[in-house]
Amino acid sequence: MDETWTLSAGWALPEVITTLPGPRGISLVDVLARHECPGITARRARQGEARGLGKDPITWVRAAGANVWDADGNRFVDLTAGFGVASIGHTHPAVVAAITAQATTLLHGMGDVFPNDRRIALMAALARRATFAGGAALSQCILTGGGAEAVEVALKTAALASGRPGVIAFSASYHGLSYGALAATAYKEDFRAPFSAQLGQHVRHLPFGCAPEVVAAALEDGVVGAILVEPIQGRGGEVVPPPGWLGALRELCDRHRAILIFDEIFTGFGRTGAWWACEHEGVIPDVMAVGKSLAGGLPLGAAVARPEVMRAWGMSKGEAIHTSTFLGNPIVAAAALATLEVMEAIDLPRRARDFEAATRAYFEPRGITVRGRGGMLGLELGSPGRAARVMGSTLKRGFLTLPSGVAGDVLGLTPPLMLSDAQRRAAFDAIAASMEEADE
Repeated sequence: MDETWTLSAGWALPEVITTLPGPRGISLVDVLARHECPGITARRARQGEARGLGKDPITWVRAAGANVWDADGNRFVDLTAGFGVASIGHTHPAVVAAITAQATTLLHGMGDVFPNDRRIALMAALARRATFAGGAALSQCILTGGGAEAVEVALKTAALASGRPGVIAFSASYHGLSYGALAATAYKEDFRAPFSAQLGQHVRHLPFGCAPEVVAAALEDGVVGAILVEPIQGRGGEVVPPPGWLGALRELCDRHRAILIFDEIFTGFGRTGAWWACEHEGVIPDVMAVGKSLAGGLPLGAAVARPEVMRAWGMSKGEAIHTSTFLGNPIVAAAALATLEVMEAIDLPRRARDFEAATRAYFEPRGITVRGRGGMLGLELGSPGRAARVMGSTLKRGFLTLPSGVAGDVLGLTPPLMLSDAQRRAAFDAIAASMEEADE
């Protein structure tokens, strides 16, 4: 175990001691079913209710490192990092200490009216981390409550800077589900269809990785002011674009005076083996939307941009035209500062690259195609819906996984980047066995 780590727990193998879910978990989901909108959490079929996934979910009550415990005391190894959030592990001691210390001094600030010191320190830290080779820097930002809002701020910034409302986004993209972000999301039409009449018509979707000439043609009408793209698609199935494609988008934006936005909410902060996924291609956007792992488990996002682009917002006249009550919350900012320090101290991109090498070495000789980069990988399973069956089988073995890809034919692997060797080997063996079981 790396001596950098001081986690008191989180390195254990799974221990499943009840049926899944266990009796306490079922009773908790019964309460959930009475009070949560039925469209949120998929549950087993109950009398008089619509059928869900056929089984209640487990209910999380504790987590540390790569381990998660449910309400019945079952211990799991998390290969999802909670949707990619827990890159440095769940409840990292440094993050917990920062939250605890901040909670004794200042819980809440005043948004855009009175800044707090943690918010200021965080913005400076983000500017340092978003400085690229050669000195180009995305050194100004607007902090947000999460990734979807960060995308919306990026789109607002582009509209102001370009003076044009149109946006090009891409097939299978996932940028969030709030209205502004949903207009750009194309992951599944099911997400958009109920609200299509209320979505802006300013977004045009093109095939991800399409010929640059197709993008160029879409820019010719003079209406498009921004291109929004994930440098590696996440929920769409860990899809890496063709070599040179991101660079072509950069050239097209420069030629047409459009703003290039990279959605690095999932890919950022070392997840793909570089601090930013755009660095794999040496392409610097005008604006990046970031979030997920930034605050070590607390909700936080940001749109970071070149100063000359952010200047389009103008000077504040006393009331910001984009702000929120909890802008730059001091506890969340303190957690983010601690998280960034840990990421750098343990060289998170190197850990992601090591995970990729180990994953490819295990699965590719078995004839399984591995997609993605770093610690953002997908295993091609070959048939629609198979990933959900494999997910159910891995859960029984004590490993948390998620389906990926529009057709559910990819098993996503985005673990905390601090798995022990024993956890990783056991996880791979469990996945391989689960694939065989899913075919029976």
